[in-house]
Amino acid sequence: MKNRTTLLFAITDLEMHGAQHQLMELIKGLDKERFRPIVLTFKPGGPMEREYKKIPGSRLISLERKGKYDFLLLFRVFNLLRKMKVDVIQPFLTPATFFSLLPALLCHTPVKIVTERNSLKARTNGGFGYHLYLKAEEFLSRFSDWAVANSEAGRECLIERGIESSRTRTIHNGINIDSYKWDSQTVEQVRQRLALPSGGKVVGMVARMFSSKRYDNFLKAAAIVNKTLPDTRYALLGDGPLRSELENLGHELGIASKVTFFGEQLDTISHVAAFDIFALISETEGLSLSICEAMALGKPVVATDVGGNRELVENGKTGFLVPREDIEALAGAIVRLLQNPEMAYDMGQKAREKIVNQFGLERYINEYQNLYEDTLKQLKES
Repeated sequence: MKNRTTLLFAITDLEMHGAQHQLMELIKGLDKERFRPIVLTFKPGGPMEREYKKIPGSRLISLERKGKYDFLLLFRVFNLLRKMKVDVIQPFLTPATFFSLLPALLCHTPVKIVTERNSLKARTNGGFGYHLYLKAEEFLSRFSDWAVANSEAGRECLIERGIESSRTRTIHNGINIDSYKWDSQTVEQVRQRLALPSGGKVVGMVARMFSSKRYDNFLKAAAIVNKTLPDTRYALLGDGPLRSELENLGHELGIASKVTFFGEQLDTISHVAAFDIFALISETEGLSLSICEAMALGKPVVATDVGGNRELVENGKTGFLVPREDIEALAGAIVRLLQNPEMAYDMGQKAREKIVNQFGLERYINEYQNLYEDTLKQLKES
């Protein structure tokens, strides 16, 4: 396998989140006759590390970041890029973008691609150090060859940050629909753990427990739904700093017995398969992998009318979009689906069709492969 293009993907960590899952699917699907993929993480370990190590034809390298401001890491990455003769560097997340893009610029890595998986407001979250890295990344990104968003909303934000529109593009997430097989035993265990009454339904949400995901509004809407449909149960998948606060809120709202916190789960598919309705009510989103997965499983979706959600959920067709912060509208949409199972089923089927037809994995991989090769070709010809 001569003259393969060496790709280096830098990512902050290998936690079980959307960017990590999409990167793994990309690396699995790349043509190894044409590409030599290397994954660089700055936090060894993580629940997905073992899965990354199993990917044939790829390599995983860990350079542990020793503290928040470990600027010696820049020199280590610089040396790695030179040693590996990297042709294309593509970082994911903050601060991986800073710690890989700056060395790539200094050592003249031929192609530099930055990624955007959120929207402008989402990048206002985090502490001082996070903001510091964001500002540096936004400046450095202007010297990249491409800035790729996973939603049109994200692409618009890239342009707002000063990146020329001609150097931006959208590559939507890719869903491996064939891998969406759930374990019926796990589905049954989930429903048993929820103590689901006969005829009761499950409304679930999958997200990290940060303020921007607005689990608090989900619980407040659940309390409203509970007045009309007390047999409904609520499943929360994910973890984060707000978990104990949200558990307390469930008690304050009088619905603690109806809500189950599952934490992070490796087998997300089998858990979501147990849902009747999927909800995601973030303040802002790029192209949510959680929504994509729920739609692929044939679930109707209730989501906030923000960012990339509009590119996935067709209001009244594959689910409902509700205004941000409108808890009454959120509760109303959930009740409407719960009380109209035929409509909910029809929306779920149309949601699955949309994922199959528009968000396939092969399309996602080919768009990236073409981007790498076309950009390198243009450089050689210039």
